[in-house]
Amino acid sequence: MAIQSTMAELNRLREIIRVFSIAGFGDLFKHMGLEAAAERTGKIMGWKHADEIAHLEHPQRVRRVLEFLGPTFIKLGQILATRPDLFGPEWLAEFEKLQWHAPLLDFAELRPQVEEDLGAPLEEIFEEVDATPLAAASLAQVHRATLKDGTKVVLKIQRPGIRPIIESDMRLLAHLASLAEKHMPELAAYHPQQVVRQFVKSLQNELNFMTEGHHADQVAANFEGNDQIVIPKIYWEWTRQRINVQEFVDGIPGVDIRAIDAAGMDRTRIAKTGASAVLKMIMIDGLFHADPHPGNFIILPGERIAFIDFGMIGRVSEVRRRQIMTLLQALLDNDAEGLSMVLLAWSGREGDDSGDLSEAVEEFLSKYAGKSMALMDLSAMVGDLLSLVRDNKLTMPPDQAMLLKVFVSLDGAFKKLDPGFDVMVAMQPILHEVVIDKLSPQALGKRGLKILTQYLELFADLPKEIRRGIYAAKTGNLKIRVELSQLDELQHLVMRASLLRAAAGITAALLIGGSILMAFLK
Repeated sequence: MAIQSTMAELNRLREIIRVFSIAGFGDLFKHMGLEAAAERTGKIMGWKHADEIAHLEHPQRVRRVLEFLGPTFIKLGQILATRPDLFGPEWLAEFEKLQWHAPLLDFAELRPQVEEDLGAPLEEIFEEVDATPLAAASLAQVHRATLKDGTKVVLKIQRPGIRPIIESDMRLLAHLASLAEKHMPELAAYHPQQVVRQFVKSLQNELNFMTEGHHADQVAANFEGNDQIVIPKIYWEWTRQRINVQEFVDGIPGVDIRAIDAAGMDRTRIAKTGASAVLKMIMIDGLFHADPHPGNFIILPGERIAFIDFGMIGRVSEVRRRQIMTLLQALLDNDAEGLSMVLLAWSGREGDDSGDLSEAVEEFLSKYAGKSMALMDLSAMVGDLLSLVRDNKLTMPPDQAMLLKVFVSLDGAFKKLDPGFDVMVAMQPILHEVVIDKLSPQALGKRGLKILTQYLELFADLPKEIRRGIYAAKTGNLKIRVELSQLDELQHLVMRASLLRAAAGITAALLIGGSILMAFLK
């Protein structure tokens, strides 16, 4: 069995090399040390689509190749579409098209797998299953159905036999990424192995439809009590790894502007509600819908919005959220040094600035100097920032790159509903809530205790020689200067904690909160 698997993967590798080579990218594999395989592919019968794509630009050609190579490569393209730090707009536009193309399967091909997973004939569980698909994607097909009690649901069904193919492709991609990083220095700076690891992790989650269900439940819990946001209910009795059964939401697709207008709905209110929801997911909950295009919104009466398809989800740690706040503050303060430090830290290159980056950052900031958040064009600003990142051979952590992509997607999605929509304006109430939350006594106490504990552990672990040096410094026998950026933060936190314990604590906290808020919103 292992030999068969190895032979199958070797044949698949040859197919991958052949298609890329015929499309004009054979040199990539030669640089990876696969010269013999790349040369042999030229002697094999050509790819039937070669003539169709010969005249296309590189981004279009690569997109067509990914489509031909199937689900794994389509999903890879979708992940690459979340990396604007690595690819320019023309590449991202092509990768995003991979969201929409997948062949339809006859329901008869899906039925045996569904009945195997549910452990019963469909007639015992459903009153009716619509054989005509609602949608088809690279991993799954969606069908409407009705439970025995009359409940309308949708079935998201994994394409049969797709898992072993994808797992084999993922192993091959990991191997190719390793070769690329080893033999191609110009690619090593972009961490291809890290990109593939992100892809593998994301795809493994997407292959388990129960994970998507858990994501939906988490988001639903975060919006409990908010009657403007609807998250479809998951029917866990019938949900498995290869099938997700969830509530059918009957409404107007977010892409159907004419139908929204015909229903007499307020598009400005819809845009504001949807943007506020996604920004809350990002900045407050730390768990967000990572693919907020209009096709994943269903508009309901009362300008309510239902979010569907939680297959691609993003997480933002508290550290990342603070970094986003730091980046926004650097932009608002026209702080070139602060912004350079953030970008270098994200690339793992702290202190590595030849001067070119600082100059580029200052030029970038000069375009936005003096503008308030309300006057900033987010899409243009993020686009310029990402160009700066790519031009200076920097990279971002995958979650942070995805986050910036979501901000831009959000801006574009809701501008289609409301041409006057401005995500920077929509962000202000969320920033207000974040700042006030960070200044609560509980938050200040928690952060102060955490930092204090870190410094206590630091000094407890210092070698004896360094402790002697500190003692010498204290006794005047040695003069040293220590610069620890977090000491300032610790000092501010201790001062704030003292104020909060004083009789005028509430007033002081409000004053501090107001001053910081004004810094963000000026």
